[in-house]
Amino acid sequence: MAALTHSIQRRGRQVMVTVIFSVALALFFTPLIAAAVFGFTLPGEGVSFESISLALRSTSFLPQLLMTLQLAVLSTVGSLLLLVPTLLWLHLKAPRLLPFAEWLSVIPYVVPAIALVSGASLFFRATFPGFLVSPYSLVPFYMVLSLPLVYRSLDAGIRALDIKTLVAAGNSLGATAIQILLTVILPNLRPALLGASLLSVAMVLGEYALAALLLHSTFPVFLLEMGNNQPRAAAALSFIVIIATWLLLLSLSTAGTQRTRVTGGSCRTHLPVVSSTTPPKGDR
Repeated sequence: MAALTHSIQRRGRQVMVTVIFSVALALFFTPLIAAAVFGFTLPGEGVSFESISLALRSTSFLPQLLMTLQLAVLSTVGSLLLLVPTLLWLHLKAPRLLPFAEWLSVIPYVVPAIALVSGASLFFRATFPGFLVSPYSLVPFYMVLSLPLVYRSLDAGIRALDIKTLVAAGNSLGATAIQILLTVILPNLRPALLGASLLSVAMVLGEYALAALLLHSTFPVFLLEMGNNQPRAAAALSFIVIIATWLLLLSLSTAGTQRTRVTGGSCRTHLPVVSSTTPPKGDR
């Protein structure tokens, strides 16, 4: 009787998981399929690529796409350069400050983008009027918006490593702090760095409010403007961007998985050894 009850409960859980997974897939893929159907079809003609051709022929398409990609790269590099040393220092020297740092990283979720832009605009227009004119002024704002995502990805990767033991081992072998960082810590943090970079890039590619409020032309702004005049072209282009992002994520994830398999399922660290000038006891 107990075995029968356990079997029924197990099947019930399996059915529930299947139903939830199916509903989630339907909710996720239905808008995507609808956008593809709407963007790549014309009434009375069936499948057509005229809409995407119209979007690609726009004079604003390529410049705004390239600008957005540049902003994504700069924001990602800036976030990593800022947070990786900061988190390593907190974990090694000031672990008691980690809860406070984590609380600070959530502030971008609390402060709306319009409030952030309004405050920064008042400050910079009074002190550095020319700063907000350049589209590259979006980089620090994007870094702030991606802070919660990048922080948690890097923090999880660092917590998975025994940083103190790695640093102590490197110091015992005579390695400098830069050598330990480049040859020991960063190779082990590669999955976390990759995840943080992907989250930052995805945020920049989809961020519209900041660019629109600061009157800069980025790819999301181009999509909205295209949607007002050519909704089918905007839907087709959005579908292509989403698919391209998925393929990028898949290729990077596959590369990371293959690297893990090659290294035997774990990261291999090579600590630099500094040779000692003291002769062996037998040669004295």
